[in-house]
Amino acid sequence: MNKALLFTAIMISLFLIAGCPGEEKTPIPSEEEPTISVGGWVAEVEPSEEEEVVQLSETALQTRDTSYCFKLPSNERDDCILPLSNDSLSNCIQLIKYDNKRECLFYHAYAEEDVSICDLMSEADKAECIEYLSPPCTFVLDSEEKGRCLAFEYMNYTYCEDEECYLDYAFENRDPGACEMLEYAKREGCLSSLDYTDRCKDLDEQSYKYQCYYIFALGEGNPTHCYFINGVYETAIAYQCFTHFAVTDDNPALCEAVAVLNRWDCYTEYALETGNKEGCYAIDTRAPVSREECFKEYAYAYDDLASCNEIDTEFVRQICYSALIFSAEELTMIECNSIWLPDWKDKCYQELAKLEDEKTYCNYIEGAGVKENCLLMFN
Repeated sequence: MNKALLFTAIMISLFLIAGCPGEEKTPIPSEEEPTISVGGWVAEVEPSEEEEVVQLSETALQTRDTSYCFKLPSNERDDCILPLSNDSLSNCIQLIKYDNKRECLFYHAYAEEDVSICDLMSEADKAECIEYLSPPCTFVLDSEEKGRCLAFEYMNYTYCEDEECYLDYAFENRDPGACEMLEYAKREGCLSSLDYTDRCKDLDEQSYKYQCYYIFALGEGNPTHCYFINGVYETAIAYQCFTHFAVTDDNPALCEAVAVLNRWDCYTEYALETGNKEGCYAIDTRAPVSREECFKEYAYAYDDLASCNEIDTEFVRQICYSALIFSAEELTMIECNSIWLPDWKDKCYQELAKLEDEKTYCNYIEGAGVKENCLLMFN
């Protein structure tokens, strides 16, 4: 009995495993290739458009071949070509949008040092590209400036065309050879600054000695040497020496060393070069012409209407206001408020209203006639 039951169980198991006679087993669909089965017919599912773009882009990147990118719609093509654009100039040129093409054009132009590639760029980029690839100093037209440019580019002072270039080269590179290219007194001053030896004191002629100390001071960056230039400092070279350091050291007090006739010019130059109006205020009120001239030049140089207020001579002050107000491309309320003369303050508000195309500024005008003219501009 037990043997019969065992035999029956085994047969049932075999039957379940093998299936019924004549029955076909249903195949298990592949996970990699989705299929659709209809009445026993199996069809492969086409990849989506997005999947096709990804596949073609990946194939192009793997094979470094942009031909696959051209199977894509034009709006998808640049994204496919961009990773390959630095491989070759032809790949770069295949890009459709210039914004995408720009970077690789610069890359190939610079890498191949080929100025002809610059012609494929926009005008602004082309100019930048050509300038970068052209020999140094190509676009410097002035002969002295070109000489300076070449001297510092190639670290060779023989390119210099003027003494200022030789001096600057000598000072910056501590090169006595550049000093040797200068005339006698300047050469000695230049060499003094490099070896920290006072060669100037042994020069016989006073004018040579003063010139030597001036160059010595410039090279060493030390205004102390200016004090060795004649005792009363009324010479032009003393003025140059003290004024130079007043500006570079931002120390207007150095102007006090200059003889009175030149002192006010020193303060004026300090104010104009540094943008510090204190230089004008430092001019003695007993020198009204020099003081007014300083404020006027400062006002013009820095478009500073408030500086016109410091001019005591009324018609000169009015000329100053007029020049700045009617030539201004822009004005502000603060600037107009800074004007002391009421009539010119009104004119400033009127000009401000015109520049800003804003009627509201007319309301700040006190003079009835000027206000009416201002309002008429907006009617």
